[in-house]
Amino acid sequence: MVSRRTVQTVLGAVWFLDGLLQLKPEMFTSSFIKQVILPTGQGQPDWISTLVNWGAQVADSHIVVWNLLFALVQLALGIALMFNFKTKQTILASIVWSAMVWIFGEGVGQILTGQALLLTGAPGAVLIYALLGIAIWPAKNQPTRQWWVPGIRFAQISLGCLWFAGFLMHFQPSYLTPTGFSQAVSVPWLAKWIGDSSVAVSIVLGLVELALATMLLFKLRLRTAVWASVILSIVYWWVGQSFGQVLDPVATDVNSGPLMALLALCAYPQLWNAFQRRVHHKVQMH
Repeated sequence: MVSRRTVQTVLGAVWFLDGLLQLKPEMFTSSFIKQVILPTGQGQPDWISTLVNWGAQVADSHIVVWNLLFALVQLALGIALMFNFKTKQTILASIVWSAMVWIFGEGVGQILTGQALLLTGAPGAVLIYALLGIAIWPAKNQPTRQWWVPGIRFAQISLGCLWFAGFLMHFQPSYLTPTGFSQAVSVPWLAKWIGDSSVAVSIVLGLVELALATMLLFKLRLRTAVWASVILSIVYWWVGQSFGQVLDPVATDVNSGPLMALLALCAYPQLWNAFQRRVHHKVQMH
């Protein structure tokens, strides 16, 4: 079984990596504001644009100080989670920080732009950090590895809701055009292969996401749903998110693909045991 403590450590490592990415030289310049923050407010309802622009103005006024603070907060969250320091307080702090970044730094994941897709990283990696934090909330008076049963169910429901939201996103007008969906694919040969079949491909993927949502929300063949969620999340991370483009000078996180996969493991922690048994059986067969 994937322990709660293991997921907590991985989440901590991701936060720590985010902190390191925040320390890149470009992040201490106006490029961070112009290329990362401000674009998230474009094409948004006025209230979101206003919040994003306000946050950008505040940060840009003393960009070095603010960016260093951003980095230190994320590094601290990562270290505290990895070393199990004041776990509940740290998880609560990570949820609050995630909400702030999601609103002011990601424009609520740009889900209201009409262009969002799970494929391209919606609804934002940082929102999934918060969902993971709730899912791994430690059970009272239990060992650190022990799962809190409502946390597992929360992971199933939240992941199911993400897949359902993804299903709805496929029916946005921009993806019901001959080449709309192919333009969201970051792998050139795959985008070319999809070509003018964008509508059909988008609808099929939407229906797959609806099926996963249904299975997770109603606990139907959970192991299959979780396996499929892990695989599809990693595929999306490749073909739609370019592995988070972490080597880009202004990349701030690994994007949502790995976090969706991690949330799927929270939804069915026994998955790792099943995988180990299968591998062991195949080894014995040979």
